[in-house]
Formats: sequence, C-alpha cells, structure tokens
Amino acid sequence: MKKFVTLLVTLLVIASLSFCAVAEEKPFAGQTLTISTFSFNAELLQKNVYDPFEAATGAKLVVDTGRNPERVTKIVESPEDYDVVIIGDMFVDQLREAGVLETFDSSKLSNISGIYENARAPMGEGYGPAYTFNRLGIVYDSAFCDVEIKSIADLWNPELAGSIAVPEMTTTSGPLFYYATAAAFGLEPGKDDEAIFAKLAELKPNVVKTWTSANDTINMLNQGEISVAVLLDYSYTTAKNANPDYIWVDPTEGSFSGYNMINIIKGSKNKELAEAFINFYLSYEVQNANALDGVDAPVRMDVVLTEDQVGSFVYGADEVAKLVLPDWSLIAEHQADWINSWNAIFSVK
Repeated sequence: MKKFVTLLVTLLVIASLSFCAVAEEKPFAGQTLTISTFSFNAELLQKNVYDPFEAATGAKLVVDTGRNPERVTKIVESPEDYDVVIIGDMFVDQLREAGVLETFDSSKLSNISGIYENARAPMGEGYGPAYTFNRLGIVYDSAFCDVEIKSIADLWNPELAGSIAVPEMTTTSGPLFYYATAAAFGLEPGKDDEAIFAKLAELKPNVVKTWTSANDTINMLNQGEISVAVLLDYSYTTAKNANPDYIWVDPTEGSFSGYNMINIIKGSKNKELAEAFINFYLSYEVQNANALDGVDAPVRMDVVLTEDQVGSFVYGADEVAKLVLPDWSLIAEHQADWINSWNAIFSVK
C-alpha cells in the first residue's frame, strides 16, 4: 500500500510538472483578444483560425461580427472595446481617417515575407496587411436566366428586368460596382459621375434588390427571388454549394478588386497578442486551409491549388497582376455625393 501511495504521488508530481511545462509554452495564456470581423463563413473560420490560434497561444478570442458600417461606428465610438479589426479596404480607410488604427512594425511578422508584396501594406507602411484578395463578379442561375452574361454591360439587357441584385454604395462592393459600371461605358469615376449615374438609372428596372448582406443575397438566389447577383468572389463558394446551376462570371471589363485587411485598434492593451494573431492569419496553414475550404483567396505565394480548388478566387502571380484596384482617396473624396446620388435612384420606388 505504501509503495502504491508513493507511486501515485510520483505520478501526480510528474503530471503537475508536465502541465506546468505545457502552460509555460503558451505565450499568451490567460489573455483575451477582442476581434471585430465579418459574419461570413463563421464556422469555417472557427475551425481554421480561431480554435487553432487559441490552442497554440493559450489566449481567448472574443469574436464580434456584424455589417461593416455598423462595425466601423462601434469601433470609432468605443475603440477601447476592441483589439483587432478584420474588414475591407474602404472601411479600413474610414477607420484610418478616424484615427482609431494603431501602427506597428510589420517586418516583425515572420510570415509577412511569404505574401505578395502588394498585400503587405496596402494602406501604407505601419498599417496592417491584406490576408486575401477579392474581386467583383456576376453570379447567375443558369436554370432560370436565359441570357448568357459575360460582362457588366450585359446587366442592362431588358430581358433581365426584375431579376438582378447589386451591392449598395455603402458596402465594400459598392465602389467596385461603380468603377465597373464606368468601365462598361467608357466613363471615369470622379470626372463623369453624372453620366455614370445616368447609366445606373437606366439599370433600375432590372434591379430587384440593392444589397448590404451577401448572405441575404445568396438566400434570394436560392429562393428564386432573383436570378442574377453582383457579388465578390468569396461569396460564390457558398452559393455554388447551394446550387450547382450557379455560374460565376469574370466580367470582360476587368477584375475590379479590393483587399480584406487585419489591423490593430489604437490603444489596444494586447498589441503583442494582436501582432501574433495577424502573423498567424498569414501562416501557410491558415491560408491553405481557408483556400481549400473556399473561404478566402490566399495571399501567400507558396499555397498551391488545383484548378478545381481555385474556383472563382484570385490565385497566382498572373491573376494578382490583373487586379484593377480603385483609388480609395478618390472614393473618400466623392463617396458622400455618390451615396446621395445612388439613393436618389434606388431608394425611390
């Protein structure tokens, strides 16, 4: 009996020491990181990003989701409630202008050199990297849409009356659609705005919905309320999984594109943990898993995908080089007027 007790105590001591050793290997054990992010693909991001990061660091992640404008408002009003924001480029620019983004030395991130150069600091040195590219395209239901669509200009076809959803000007996709419309008719944003909005007014009979939620738009496709939608590429994976009849179109006018980025909120008390999270998001493991699950196009140059796995994503140096990026300073200058002009067309029944 005495030997048994001695053995049990020894095992308990070993187990305790092992536990302490494991705990010591968790560099951020007991810390909490609050993240503002998209609601899209939440379950896959939990699997590919959040759970592995918590397991590796010992930190706890608090994930707050919502629509982009509301998220920006919450961060600007209460920056102390957040550590990290994951959001599209237009809204990053708004947060930067509001003075609520922290700068940091991205060269400290071990994974920064593994991503495309134009993704390393899209908003300038000191601000966060892009973790994915996205591009604007058209999704249509080939079972119900008799028109073969190849371009943005095709959306003006009278046969598409009452069947299209397009993004609101206030969304990440809105300015991209505005740029694509301008390109379709040989016009230039900022110079030919009156003519661009005249073309959008001509489109109104075809538009059933101007959307603020990609999820809601896909539901409208699934329910047959629309047969054509202007969406970003990452939304197509979800749509295609719901219905194999959905077709993705890269418009002939070009790949009007943007970035989703990760930034640190000014005043974060967990800046080192936030930097570790950004670095983790850029790791091969996360970028590869998200690409294979159809969550995000990879910005890492070493992620290798088959043609089927690529799907509608921006992938490879050649495709990255084709991206048409809007002038966000021009958008910031004109956006209030553009929103008013947009609302004058599409908010009036």
